[in-house]
Amino acid sequence: MIEYNRFVLPNGLRVIHHQDPDSTVVVLNTLFNVGARDEESSRTGFAHLFEHLMFGGSKNVSSYDKSVERAGGSNNAFTNNEYTNYYITVPAENVETAFWLESDRMFLLDINDKSLEVQRGVVIEEFKQRCFSAPFGLLWHHVRSMVYKQSPYRWPTIGEDISHIENATLEDVAAFYQKHYHPANAILCVAGQITLEETKALCEKWYANIPSAGAVNLNQYNPEPEQEERRFLSETDLSPNPAVFLVWRGPAFSNPDSAALELFADLLGGSEISPLYVRLVKETALFNDAACFYMRGVGEGLFMLYGILNDGKTQEEGEAALLEVFQEALSGKLFTERDMERVKNKATTALLFEKASLINRAQKLCYFENLGHLEAVEEENNQYREVSLHHMLNTATATFKQDKVSVLYYSPNQSA
Repeated sequence: MIEYNRFVLPNGLRVIHHQDPDSTVVVLNTLFNVGARDEESSRTGFAHLFEHLMFGGSKNVSSYDKSVERAGGSNNAFTNNEYTNYYITVPAENVETAFWLESDRMFLLDINDKSLEVQRGVVIEEFKQRCFSAPFGLLWHHVRSMVYKQSPYRWPTIGEDISHIENATLEDVAAFYQKHYHPANAILCVAGQITLEETKALCEKWYANIPSAGAVNLNQYNPEPEQEERRFLSETDLSPNPAVFLVWRGPAFSNPDSAALELFADLLGGSEISPLYVRLVKETALFNDAACFYMRGVGEGLFMLYGILNDGKTQEEGEAALLEVFQEALSGKLFTERDMERVKNKATTALLFEKASLINRAQKLCYFENLGHLEAVEEENNQYREVSLHHMLNTATATFKQDKVSVLYYSPNQSA
């Protein structure tokens, strides 16, 4: 059980306190309710750009990283389509330094021409390395553009086009900061060797006077119509071998059915003992790799089934084989109650290991607060335990229709 306290500052900042007296450190985890889905279609990649800009220094702190190091701490961040998360860990005796640094860059980030050019260069280089120079680098560009036609989920976190970052102006970036990076659009979790009284006092000292300059993100987006047809795309890229990807949309994290679909994906193709891998890699040698997974997001769910073909095999053969095993799984012929218990045990064990980490606990508390259901943090394990084999198969059958799949054929770029 994760014990916590929750309070809200007058400026709208939601604070979650989690005391761990056995820890020697304190974590400050800050979740901003802004991700790639909050960008304009002509200015994508801004949330990811800001992940970098937030380390560029504030009006009072010229070097954020050096200040963290001097306090004996460490820090990092990540961005996805739905939110941006920053975390800092410091020895308990230096906790006020963390409050100072985090509050200062929330209020007075130094956005100037120099910092923009430096971080723009870093992000552009990352885009080139990840998307143009790596195998399957444009996979999520292709998948998202095929699956989504109206929703802002149709571009990946790194951005739809590199030119959007290349052409970003200082005014564009400052406006994005003012709109999204303010207390009412943030959640702070303070976890570790710190009392509730200390947390309240430090929040009052360092955060309470930050004005809430922008509106709260209501997370209202263009809805994506239900897919009613099979979609197909063929692309060449730096793939080492031809590959086949099959993608379906599904329910988001808060829907209990998403847990059932995660278990289904793990059973079907989540390991080297799964039917997908055994049948198509070990036995028939059609693929050199075959797997599937279900992504449970705040506002979306995506199921991906894929295989990377061996030499001399066609993508048509690969798709047919993937669907054959897939349909056999949906029919209930591949899984037993014992298999179901095994995969549920695997999921709940993973949750236990997650909660062993102080940073993971802090991030999980912020995540569930952002969902609007903080109390559900203790129900996560039950979501898996309550899924029956019958329910899982019925949910998968109702969700994954062959006439509503998006199919991507990847071929090696012969000129590369």
